[in-house]
Formats: sequence, C-alpha cells, structure tokens
Amino acid sequence: MTEVYAETPLSLEDMSKLIRNSYMDVKWIDGRYFTYTPQEDGRRVYYLVDTRNWKQIRMFDNDEFAASLNKISKGGATPEDLRIGVLDFDKDDVYSFGFSFKKEYFRYDIRRKSLVKSEAPERKRTSSRHDYNKDFTADSTFYVTAVGHDLWLYDAKGDSTRLSNDGQQWFSYSSSGRRDIAADKRSSVIGKWVGNSHKRLMIREDWRSVETLTLVNSLAEPRPVAKTYKFAMPGDTGVVRYDVMLADADSGKLYKIDMGRYEDQIIKLPMLRYFPHTDRYAYLLRISRTCDTLDFCRIDVMDRSVKTLISEVCSPHYNEQLFSYHVLNDGKDILWWSDRTGKGRWYLYDGEGNLRNELTDEDFVCGNIVRIDTLQRKVVFEGYGREEGVNPHYRFYYEADMDGRFPVRLLTPGNGHHSIKFSPGGKYIEDTYSRMDCAPCRQVVDRKGKVRFVLPAADASEAIAKGWRYPEVISVKAADGVTDLYGVVYTPLNIEEGRKYPIISSVYPGPQDDQVPQQFYFDENDNQTLAERGFVVINFSYRGSGPYRGKAFHCYGYGNLRDYPLDDDYAVVRQIAERYPFADSTRVGIYGHSGGGFMTVAAMLERPDFYKVGVAASGNHDNNIYRQQWAETFHGVDNEGGCFKCKVPTNIEKAGNLKGRLMLITGDMDDNVHPAGTYRLVNAFIKKKKRFDMMVFPGVDHGMGGEYYVNLIHDYFTEHLK
Repeated sequence: MTEVYAETPLSLEDMSKLIRNSYMDVKWIDGRYFTYTPQEDGRRVYYLVDTRNWKQIRMFDNDEFAASLNKISKGGATPEDLRIGVLDFDKDDVYSFGFSFKKEYFRYDIRRKSLVKSEAPERKRTSSRHDYNKDFTADSTFYVTAVGHDLWLYDAKGDSTRLSNDGQQWFSYSSSGRRDIAADKRSSVIGKWVGNSHKRLMIREDWRSVETLTLVNSLAEPRPVAKTYKFAMPGDTGVVRYDVMLADADSGKLYKIDMGRYEDQIIKLPMLRYFPHTDRYAYLLRISRTCDTLDFCRIDVMDRSVKTLISEVCSPHYNEQLFSYHVLNDGKDILWWSDRTGKGRWYLYDGEGNLRNELTDEDFVCGNIVRIDTLQRKVVFEGYGREEGVNPHYRFYYEADMDGRFPVRLLTPGNGHHSIKFSPGGKYIEDTYSRMDCAPCRQVVDRKGKVRFVLPAADASEAIAKGWRYPEVISVKAADGVTDLYGVVYTPLNIEEGRKYPIISSVYPGPQDDQVPQQFYFDENDNQTLAERGFVVINFSYRGSGPYRGKAFHCYGYGNLRDYPLDDDYAVVRQIAERYPFADSTRVGIYGHSGGGFMTVAAMLERPDFYKVGVAASGNHDNNIYRQQWAETFHGVDNEGGCFKCKVPTNIEKAGNLKGRLMLITGDMDDNVHPAGTYRLVNAFIKKKKRFDMMVFPGVDHGMGGEYYVNLIHDYFTEHLK
C-alpha cells in the first residue's frame, strides 16, 4: 500500500535526472571482449571485459587520462564527463585503442597508460552515387526502372525494352505510384529479382477504385490548401487490389501471375521490397478480405505456376501483429506461426507444405523470431506468459530446436520486460530488463541462459531519497471476476492524510496494442505529472486490448468494437477504490487518444453517472469512416455473394446520454482518424442539446503532443474533477 511521504522538494523533471545509469553503452569487440561505460560517483568510466574469464579492468583513470589528453590536444576534457567517441581497438591487441576527440585522433595503450596523437585510420565509405532507381539482377546483366508509371527493362549495353504501357497514377509500377509522376521521371520499382535468375516478381497495387477524403490546411500560405487522399472504409466496394507481375529479362516480356482465390483478397509482403525466394521459387502470402484465411503460396518463376503450400483458417481473424513466417535452406524448411491451439506457436513445415513438428508445445504465446541458426537448427524468439508468477505481458526470449527434439530454453532470466542484443557470432546476449516499478537491470547471458556477467543496474536511490517513488504495477480482476488484468497505478508523491483523490483512467483499448508501459519509463504519457495535480491515475490492459495473451484474450472484442472494454474499465476503477482508501470512486475521470478517445466517449455515454469528466483526443467515434482493414479485421465483415458489409456501432448513437463534462480534441489535418469522426459526434451532441467543450489544433495530424496539449488535458481535469 502506498505510504504517506513528506513534501517533495524537487520537480519530477529534476528527479528524473537523478536516476543514474538509465542508459548504458555496451560495445562488443569481435565477440570476445566488450566495453561498457557506467556512471560512478557522478562520472562516466570505461571498463573492458574478457569473456574467457569474465574479468574486467578499468581502461584508464579519468583524472590521469583527462590530464594527458589536455596536454596534447586542444583541451576541454574533464574527468567528470569524459566523452571520447567511438573506440577503435586493434585487431591483434585489444589493450590498445584509438579514438577521436575534437576532430583530432589519438591512441591509448591500456597496459602502459600512454596516450599519443596519431593518424586517423582510413574508413571505408559506402558510395553515395548508387542509383537506387536501377535495380540490377544478381549478375548485373539487366536492371529495371520505372519511367513515369510504366516498367522498363535495360541490359548492360544500355538497350531498353518497354515492358508495360498501362501504368498510371494509383495503378503504377513505380514505388511512388500514388503520386502524379512526370512521364520521363525515373523511380524505383516495388519487387525483387528472384534469386540469381533473370525473373523479377512485383506487386502492383490498384488504388483506382478507392474513394477519397479531403482535409484543409488552414495554415498554408498564402491561402488554405486542400489535401485529398485515397482512403478505403469498412464495407467499401472500392478497395485496394493487387496484381502479381513477373518480368522475364531474357525474353523481354511481362506476365501476370494468377493468384486469384478470394474476392478482394490481400497479397501481403513481410516488408515492402522483400519476399522469400530461391533461384526458382518466390513465396507470397494471400489473405482473404475477411482476414480469417491465410494461404502461403509458392510461385514457380519458370512456368509461372502457383502452389498453395499452407492454408489456414484462423477464425475470427488472424493475428496480424504476431503472425510471421520464414523460408529457410533453399526452400526446404518453412517456419510458420499459428495460434490454432489458442496460443501462438511456431511450426516447422517441409518445402512442400507438409507439417513436420511443433517447435514449442507449451501453453504460452510465442512471438517474433529474432535469430535463426540454420546449421545448428535453432531459433531464438520472443515469448509471453510462460514464466510462473510473472506478468504475462512481459517479453522474454527463448531458444527452441527447429526439429522439436529438445525442450524450450529460457535465455533471459529476470522478472521484467526484456530487450536483447547479440554479440558478434551470437554466442552471448546482452539482456536489459525492467518494469515500471523497477529501473533497468542488465546482464550478459550465454545461449544456455546462464548469467555470465552482471552489468550495473540503473540506480534510482538518489531520486527516491528526494521523495520520488515508482508507480505501482498491480493486477486486478476483469468484469468476469476470473481474468487477471495488469496495469500501472500512479499516485501523488505527497498524499495528505484523510484527503480523497479523484480517479482518472488513462485508456487505450487496442485491439492491436494496449499501450500500457511494460518496461521502465520515468513519466509515461505524463501520467505521474497528472497524478501530481491531485489524482490517482490508472492505466490497464483490458480483455481484447492486445495480442500477447492468446486468441481468446485478443479477440474478445470481435463484433463489439465499441463496448467491449467498458465493463473491464468500470470493474478496475471500483477495485482501485477498494484497494486505495484515498481513491474516490465518486469522482472518476477518463481520457485517451485515438482509440482511447473513442473509448473515453463510449464510457461516458454508457455510464454517464459514473464517469464525471472526460477528454477524448483524435477519437475514431464513427468507425464506419475509419480504415477498412482495421475495422473489418477487428469488428468483422460479412460476405454476401461477393458484397462485403460491415457496420460498426458508433458513439453517435448514444449521444443523448451525455451528462458529465467532456472535451473533444482533434487535429484538422488528421489523415489517420479523419476529423469528420469528431465533427459527426459534435453534430449529434448539438441535436441532443448537449453541452461540451472542444479544441481543434490547426495544422496538426494524428500525432498529438506537446506542452500545450498535455497542459490542456491536465488543466481540464484540475478545473472540473476536483
């Protein structure tokens, strides 16, 4: 339970500067040595660690080093803040290194403690004259480029062949094809040459039938300027469609690959210019518009045939945030992610799409693969919810055998949210973990998960001595009384005996992400600053709010995209009031941005007597005019004879329920959540004769922020919820 503290003498900003070693620079040298630079007694010091015996040495004494450097340099080196830039270690002698200081170069011998001025080594520079508009085959025999919106092929002699004549804006071979391009303008082409072949595979997006939205930049000079852009909405007949094209450089011909199976299907690349490929095959993912069926397809670039290797139905929708795949060993192995068991797992298929085995058979969520060793046949991947008694939102890293022969191995011990970096060669892992109630801890582990070296942790003792304390990470029950929900509680640093503090819920419902901080941030989303105004501020993950706790949790809101998080927030607020005697459940506020703005208004209209004050910024209050794929994926879309229908409940329908004080905020140049969503809600409030407050930020897009914006929210609660 939170204790009562004496008056805080320092501001939060001042306290944040008292947390030492919140960041630490670790540099590896050939995978055998590494350096790190902690703060000790207020000064940056340098250590060298030998992984053969895990012993460290102090590279130099700061006072002696700074004095020697000032004698032979332009001066200005201080022992307290010694920053000497990148260290260049000798290949044959790690105890000697060079560095730059104020545009001069020096060398230092650690054993002899000698510092001399030296010639800077020649550094290899990547040519900046590369023409990225020319995409060459592996043997540099041919290249393609877009001229205007069409595709042209060139050989090594400079002879050209025009491969297309139907390119146009919104249906272009150019990576810049959504813009109007001059007919002779050259630009890069989306796609890639397949292996060492002379076949090039391309995805050509057709935006022509997608309708437009318009914004007006009122701040443009000398007169306001309209911005018009394509934007598909739920249930639209005009959506983005995809052609898969194959250019054959040897024949100088262009072919369309028949990958059609679903109406309005999606052809998806893992990255814009990348798809798995061998010298003969290329691999693409085909997704139904209903987002509940995935086909992993192999294209034979020699005969242009298409084979579906893996087809998976993943009702009600696939997990876009965690789903992935990898093609290995020249197409002989396929790693495939699926939550068919209810929890995400990795599976190994052979090159013809036959299931071999699971990599993991335990009941936890597997995430992205971050390292693959094809020789040892091992993978390192993210995992959630495996460690007993630990917040299931925290990320850990594990190693698994591709053939399922050995149990999964934890690589990153420690209760917290982990981030890792591999040493050169991947033998060791630099692991940093933290929580909102624990500043970063650091360690070096080996590939068996054994801690080999403990680096200095971040130190918050000075800030704590000045009156700061960590926010509290707690769990409560969802509205069902069974499911554990996890979040953060921020309370004023100085709690007055006998005083009651209003509760403010900082919300974001997902479903693609919950935005509750898992690793340490000093003042995430300025919630501690808001708490200092005299509030208890909470931030929790609700059922349906994110992809890391399995399919049932992630898909909880499917078909009910407006109301699904409201019961859980109501339940959480009441439990907080019971747990903290100074928290006042008769004065409850709520605020959020984007989906959080949408949820804020929905909560105030659903329980108008409970939520007294709200601030809703950039809210998608009418999801029927929001993004097609987002709404259709997470709410659902019906396919009636090739006619897709999607109708999402809106806040507008309940506008007459408003009782409390509400401020609506939008940017007039928001091309993500169009301001029309807010304006339609405003219109509904006017029709129902409801009073509300509103702020429009001119020239601002969806990325709200800044001092004025934060103070606007905090002042509103201070004025109306106290």
